[in-house]
Amino acid sequence: MSRGILVFDQSEQEWRAWIGQEAYYIVQGDTFELRVQNRYFRAFLEKDWEWFVTLNYEVVFTLHPQEVYKIRINKQHHMKVGTPF
Repeated sequence: MSRGILVFDQSEQEWRAWIGQEAYYIVQGDTFELRVQNRYFRAFLEKDWEWFVTLNYEVVFTLHPQEVYKIRINKQHHMKVGTPF
């Protein structure tokens, strides 16, 4: 697992994971670990009218586009932004 941040891309209206200087796509249905008060929880990214995550299959947490979240992801499971198909 790599540590990084989860940031909202205003132009694309989607979330991106940043590991160092590289951005990775994070899409609905992806899982990662979200840091809350110095502890990491398994998070499942979802979207209804707003973006939210379900933590540990129990707690729903709305993501706020102006916030930056600390995360851990397995970057081998995510595609870098700008990678040709």
